[in-house]
Amino acid sequence: MQQRRRLKNPPPRPLETTEYETLPPPTIRLRRKPRVIQDKRPTLSYKTSRKVAIPVAELRLGMYVAELDRPWEETPFLFQGFTIETEHDIAVIREYCEQVTVDIESSVDFQIRPTARTSKRTGTSHTTAVSKRSENIERALSRAQRTHADSSRLIRSIMDDVRLGKSVDTPAARAAVTECVDSVIANPDAMTLLSRIREKDEYTSQHSLSVSILTVALGRQLGMQREELIDLGICGLLHDVGKVLTPDEVLTKPGRLTVEEMEIMKEHTTHGRNILMSSSGAPLKALDVAYAHHERFNGSGYPRGLVEAQITHYSRLVAITDTFDAITTDRVYNNARTNMDAFRVLSKGRKTHWDPTLVIRFVEAIGIYPAGTAVELSNEMIGIVIETHPTQKLRPKVLLTHTPNGPLKPPMVLDMSTRLTDERGSKLEIRRVLPPAVAGINLHSLRDAGLLDNLASLPEFGRAIPSH
Repeated sequence: MQQRRRLKNPPPRPLETTEYETLPPPTIRLRRKPRVIQDKRPTLSYKTSRKVAIPVAELRLGMYVAELDRPWEETPFLFQGFTIETEHDIAVIREYCEQVTVDIESSVDFQIRPTARTSKRTGTSHTTAVSKRSENIERALSRAQRTHADSSRLIRSIMDDVRLGKSVDTPAARAAVTECVDSVIANPDAMTLLSRIREKDEYTSQHSLSVSILTVALGRQLGMQREELIDLGICGLLHDVGKVLTPDEVLTKPGRLTVEEMEIMKEHTTHGRNILMSSSGAPLKALDVAYAHHERFNGSGYPRGLVEAQITHYSRLVAITDTFDAITTDRVYNNARTNMDAFRVLSKGRKTHWDPTLVIRFVEAIGIYPAGTAVELSNEMIGIVIETHPTQKLRPKVLLTHTPNGPLKPPMVLDMSTRLTDERGSKLEIRRVLPPAVAGINLHSLRDAGLLDNLASLPEFGRAIPSH
């Protein structure tokens, strides 16, 4: 039986830390306003430059505004320097300024251009057919909930077995991941939304399932075949299995890890590899991912300090999704941050930490406002994104849960791709992305009330009068 390593005389706990890299916020830049183009997929390209002064008419989503043409205190902006996250931000800037200075260093351009290239690795054509959805969110969620619940139980069982010294039940893991893959192929937003539902005291198992789902969604975007996606999903599901042997006083410590504790934390990669080596039927790729998902392009990762050319494709994929999920999930030492915060970290670490091309494809895969993102609209209503639009990335489908006066009963469904104005005829847009703790939206309650099973029966925004 494998035993947890125990610390001798654990040191006092300082205030803050994360096992993930802390990187300064990058910027995400648009050169041209996205246009809806049939059969064309949004792609991203990186630009490294400097600060430039531009007229406000040229502002785009993702630009980092560093300076204004007037004193900051004469404007409603709370911070001196911020990233444009919504169309509403642009409108407010235009109201107060004629010209601003934009910091475009380490920025990303969101563009739309045709793609019909073939992957040299898989031979798969990257066309719109690869990412075509066979189910809408209303239908997909019903099946996805059963799949997600079964997979959650399985990963908990796997972790418990390993704690007892048993091997990983790889046939059961493959069966569960296969169901997840089929659900993601049908509609990736359903499983992405459900991955935002987390149970207390189950971070490692819930994180592992979420990473599996996100990585399969990324592989789907890359045009990988179903069997490849199943192997990839298993890699994501088992990437942190070694953490079951990490001492609880390290794993759940609400403070900065000491040097000794960090070295113990790093051992989970070796533990994971060894656990999977002793488990019959575990894919070799899963062993590699468990061992190498914390390696970084510049050699700063662990446990071996590999550099770019030494890191395998699957480990590169999981390294990105692992980091994204960790940033956007509540931890014992830190509250969940928004998806935009996570995009900034990934963007800043491109080339030095993560594969820059795969970072781009990941943003494409889950969208600027991924399913599960809490948002406030221009009419002050609050809701949660339940489905992204394949081309109109800034206009997702939203489940509205709150009005300015309180909870909305029942919630309403708003398809922003077809509903362009609010009840007063004003332009309807996303004003800002809200941290989960601020939004006041409880996905557990929505699920338990059966609302996620019955989206089709909910009133559509604009066709019923909100009650509160």
